[in-house]
Amino acid sequence: MPNGMTMRTILCCGALAAVFAAAPLRAQLRIIPRSRLDSLANPQAAPGSEIMRFDRKAIDAGRIGEGDGSPAYVFRWKNEGQKPLVVTRIVTTCGCAVATYDKRPVKAGERAEVTVTYHPKGHPGSFDRKIFVYTQLSDKYPSAILSLSGTVVPTEASAAGFPYQMGALQLNRRSVAFDADGGPQQALILCRNAGRKTLRVGYDARLLPQGFSFGSDPAELEPGAEGTLTVRFDPQAAGEPAPRQAVLVLEGLSVPPSQCTIRIRVEKTE
Repeated sequence: MPNGMTMRTILCCGALAAVFAAAPLRAQLRIIPRSRLDSLANPQAAPGSEIMRFDRKAIDAGRIGEGDGSPAYVFRWKNEGQKPLVVTRIVTTCGCAVATYDKRPVKAGERAEVTVTYHPKGHPGSFDRKIFVYTQLSDKYPSAILSLSGTVVPTEASAAGFPYQMGALQLNRRSVAFDADGGPQQALILCRNAGRKTLRVGYDARLLPQGFSFGSDPAELEPGAEGTLTVRFDPQAAGEPAPRQAVLVLEGLSVPPSQCTIRIRVEKTE
């Protein structure tokens, strides 16, 4: 199964491949081939998994109100094999999607269900969650990969002044720009904790090129509190040539890296 570290690597690399399209940055980063990323994000099925026949493997939830509660979606399946089939565990790509399932052995010809409950609070915006279903057929490869997608419509409170959402963290913007020919600079991003737990916002230093730094004030953001994220850029420390774009991947937000990315542009003065 894809463990936490593997899944995190998949999504981080996906974010990098999408954002770092410019040639100058390709020279600075080791880009994993797209075929390799696809194989990691969509692992091969367990041998014999065709006996686990789902009525449907993808559900489009449509539009969900952020404050409308937690809707549940049912994936029904049938054991078309000759022996009992047991679901051993289920892994989802986000804690906002919680799966429950029949733990009893499902006999040949019998039907069972996987129910996925989605918690939209603190997650406005579009989503596409993967659900990896494992059985006794393999501990390494899933017997089925399901998907739940849709759009969470933000409440008025979350939309006012903080239109961007990264888990429970709301931001007034998710991109910054710097002058390649200037001196040391900084860009401020206003943020608010819309969740029920204290947030300690960090970042993945491995993905931030030389010359950039990040800070969060306060270091711990209490529920309902507002704060500031600071992105700093020193052209002299960045070296020559300075990167034209970069990404800042925030941590501590309980969402995939691809959904907590700040885009950075470095522009030359004409």
